[in-house]
Amino acid sequence: MTANKNNLSFGKRYGFEPVEVPFQVDSISTDLRTELWNAIYLFILQPLHDAQSYSEDGYRTIRRIIWVHYLIKPLDDFPRDYEFDDVVKQYIEKSVWYKVYEFFEFVLRQFDENEGRYSYNDFIQYINGKLRQHNSAYTIISNKFVQITNSTEIAEINSTGSLAKEHHIIGIQEHLKAAIDLFSKKPNPDYRNSIKESISMVEVISRIIEPENTLGKALNKLEKSGFLNPVLKAGFEKLYAYTNDKNGIRHALLEEKNIDTSDARFFLVSCSAFTNYLIEKARSANLLRKI
Repeated sequence: MTANKNNLSFGKRYGFEPVEVPFQVDSISTDLRTELWNAIYLFILQPLHDAQSYSEDGYRTIRRIIWVHYLIKPLDDFPRDYEFDDVVKQYIEKSVWYKVYEFFEFVLRQFDENEGRYSYNDFIQYINGKLRQHNSAYTIISNKFVQITNSTEIAEINSTGSLAKEHHIIGIQEHLKAAIDLFSKKPNPDYRNSIKESISMVEVISRIIEPENTLGKALNKLEKSGFLNPVLKAGFEKLYAYTNDKNGIRHALLEEKNIDTSDARFFLVSCSAFTNYLIEKARSANLLRKI
């Protein structure tokens, strides 16, 4: 995206500084590290210093959790409030890039929106806004930093989680979480198994629609109910045929040496969209049932 020249700084307008920052895939710039520190301080640490309005015990608890369970420090060495803040700041400023994201993933799992001035969603939105602003290749989805930045793709993945939760489809929730965890594993993502988990989401909704556990029969049932166009059905069948053997993934794909982010992202997004489509169509056809 090209920046509006009127909004650029003097240095950028006259070519002394780059207008666009390259995507930060395996690095975190100094500026982004500062933004991430500010997020932790604003949402987690600063409220502790305002004891009149907020529960000090709650924030001391999360500090101790970070100290003992993430930083692996002796509890009897637990520092004073401002000393603890400095330890966290130094960690964010100095650690290798993927350790910074791992730290935030840990904090996100501990975040208690009832203890602070801001909600969990505010915290997520603030961080994601800073990631976009500084051209990070990552977005927080389901408490993980995932290498997806397209808003439509993110919406499909989030929608899968919401629909599965709404209809109590635990299998889809579990496979989605596993696919995201494997895709976002740092520093060595497991793309093959992420693809398997993505495909398994489709298999779960297919089994709900058609107990015989084949996608083809599930699609046939939707087509007969008048909820699926034959041409679209054929396209879905071809996509699934590419991946479908007894292990849920073609041997040719398993043996491929160059499976990368683009492959895993394609299956995560495509299978999420496919799963969402099947859930909505099955709901319209009154074919949803618990398994």
